[in-house]
Amino acid sequence: MNPARIEKFARIADALRCPLCGAEMTLQGTSLRCGRGHGFDIAAKGYVNLLRRAVHDDYDAGFFESRSQILKAGFYRHVLDALLDVLDGAKLAGPVLDAGCGEGYYAKALAETLDVPVIGLDNSRDAIVRAARGGNGVCWLVSDVANLPVRDGAAGCVLNIFTPANYAEFTRVLAEGGWLVKVVPGPDHLVELRELAGERLRHASHSNRRVVEHLERHMALERRLRTRVTFDVAPDQVDDLLRMTPLLFGVDTAELPRDRVHSVTVDAELLIAR
Repeated sequence: MNPARIEKFARIADALRCPLCGAEMTLQGTSLRCGRGHGFDIAAKGYVNLLRRAVHDDYDAGFFESRSQILKAGFYRHVLDALLDVLDGAKLAGPVLDAGCGEGYYAKALAETLDVPVIGLDNSRDAIVRAARGGNGVCWLVSDVANLPVRDGAAGCVLNIFTPANYAEFTRVLAEGGWLVKVVPGPDHLVELRELAGERLRHASHSNRRVVEHLERHMALERRLRTRVTFDVAPDQVDDLLRMTPLLFGVDTAELPRDRVHSVTVDAELLIAR
C-alpha cells in the first residue's frame, strides 16, 4: 500500500474513537484498532470502513457520478469559495470534520488550503470510494453521522453541507470554541427544477426557518451568509442535473420536459454556529 495513504491516518488517529465501544483508537500497521480488540483495515484505495452493515438508500453510485459531473462543471464553486472565506485564517484546535461529505468536493479543496487534517465522513461507501480516488490527503471514513467515530472535543470545525445534521454529535466532538458551518439550500435553490417538476414535488417551495430554529435549540448561531448564482445549462448537462439532487427523489424524471431546462440557480446559505 502507498505509505502516504497510511501516514495520513497517523495524523488523526488520536482524534478517533471506536464506533463500536467508544474506546480510543490507534494506528497499528495498516489498521485502526482500539484497546478492546476492534479493528478496521485501511483499504487499498485509501479509506476506512467503520460500518458493520451497508446503508441502502437513494444515494447510489449513479447519483454520485452525476453530482461529480455537476461539481466538476463549476456549478457549486461559489459555495466552496464562500466556505473558504469563512475558514480563511481560522485558528482551529483540531481536525476539520466534513460530516456527510459525499464525493468529497469540499473536503479535498479544504485539505489543500488548511494547515490541519481534514476528515471526510459519509455513510455511503459508494461516495467514499469515489472521494478517495487520486490519492488526496483527506482521511476518508465510511461511518454514521449519528455515531461519529471522533473523540469528545477533538474537532476544530464540523462541516455539514447540504446533508442532515446530528447536533448532539456535533456539539460532543467540537473542541471548546470550535465552529459548525452548516450549508443549507437558499429559497431559490434549483428553482428552475422545482418549477419543472411542479405538482410532482412534495414541497414546491423552500424555507430554512425550521432548520434554523432546530440549530438554535442546540448551538449559538453567530452568522448567516448567502451566496447565489444562476448558470446556463448545456443540453448534455440536464440529465446529470436531474439525477444529482434529492429534490427529485421519488419523481419520475423521464416524464419531465428536459428541453425546458436552460439555466439553473444554485442558492446556498451558510450558517456559522458555536
